[in-house]
Amino acid sequence: MSDVEIFTPTGVLSGTTTGVPLINDGPDLVQPLSVDDARWYPLDGSSPEHRGLDTALPDDILLIVTPEPELKLHMAWYPVVLDVGPYRVSGRLGTLPGFDPARAIARPGGAFIAISDATIELTGRDGATSASRPYLHVNRYAVERVTSTLMLGYFFPGAQLVTQEAVAVT
Repeated sequence: MSDVEIFTPTGVLSGTTTGVPLINDGPDLVQPLSVDDARWYPLDGSSPEHRGLDTALPDDILLIVTPEPELKLHMAWYPVVLDVGPYRVSGRLGTLPGFDPARAIARPGGAFIAISDATIELTGRDGATSASRPYLHVNRYAVERVTSTLMLGYFFPGAQLVTQEAVAVT
């Protein structure tokens, strides 16, 4: 069993699961995900509740926080800001060295993209606190806006792309 935290359009479901089915880019969820010892934290301001056994439908999963994989490759890291549902996610997207998104043959094959060193904020809510997570996956089809120095149209189809100017590191 591993810990899982699922951010949906209406709240956050946390608990444990037997495992998230992974493919090369992140979880590929086609079946509802069962969560044991589930706790529900609604965004509407109502009280949190303990639900015991609950399930999350794949289309409702905007962000999913899972343990970081032990296998790590040498990656080039790029800052990104993603707007997905009621959340804004700031973090780092890893690519292989020399990656050129316009010429890449290897493109995401799954529905989720891994983000490291992520900060999750509720948009449009004054006084809402942010949550920091070392590793999460974003439902790439639910992303509405992407701010990055890379052109990531293949990663986040349908999202509005905002290109940032690269900043020299000194």
